[in-house]
Amino acid sequence: MSELFKKCRSDAEAHARAEYPRESCGLVVSVRGKPQYVPCRNQSDETDHFILHPEDYAAAEDLGDIVVIVHSHPDVGPEPSLHDLASHAVSRTTWWIVGLVNGVATWHEMPASGELALEGRVFVHGVIDCYTLVRDYYRQVLGITLMDFHRKDDWWNNGENLYVDNFTKAGFVQVDTPEQGDLIVMAIGSPTPCHGAIWLDGDVLLHHLYGRLSCKEVYGRAYRECTTHILRYKRAPS
Repeated sequence: MSELFKKCRSDAEAHARAEYPRESCGLVVSVRGKPQYVPCRNQSDETDHFILHPEDYAAAEDLGDIVVIVHSHPDVGPEPSLHDLASHAVSRTTWWIVGLVNGVATWHEMPASGELALEGRVFVHGVIDCYTLVRDYYRQVLGITLMDFHRKDDWWNNGENLYVDNFTKAGFVQVDTPEQGDLIVMAIGSPTPCHGAIWLDGDVLLHHLYGRLSCKEVYGRAYRECTTHILRYKRAPS
């Protein structure tokens, strides 16, 4: 461990102890070349999960470059969960995890990874799912950063309608006929529109269904019958 980061580790460990038994979360920010640990609020309702507060993340970005995402594992070791592995892969940022077991802290570091390929990715809801693929396509291919939304599993059966309620806010308008890069929203296995796909020339969809790898498929009759909205990006998110 570089001497530069030792105080960050110490501050992150103190934060983990202060937040126990909830997971702590924070960021290491490079401020004029010097790393600084910035504690953040955990928005998650679950004690064994973390969601960085967006206002805290934005404030950290104003300080400098975010170089590490940090969170704790109360009462378990620092080994990453499946959710951690998926979130880390999407973040493309170094992660530190501090485990607290019987008051003893241990650390696990996950180096920054590259971009996930658009095809062949494993489905982990809320982290690597259909909307993650939509956002990654827009960023990687079109150079557009779409807003993100926290989404609990099975939200479509619990009174939420995330695609329909947020598409205008995210910069989309509804159209009648798809063009390259448009967002196709479908109601699959639910009356609520809960699946998003990218329409590509050749009448092909790029999408990621639950329990399957992300892939390209023909926009056939079954998908057309499930389609509720065809959306086109028109402006930057407001």
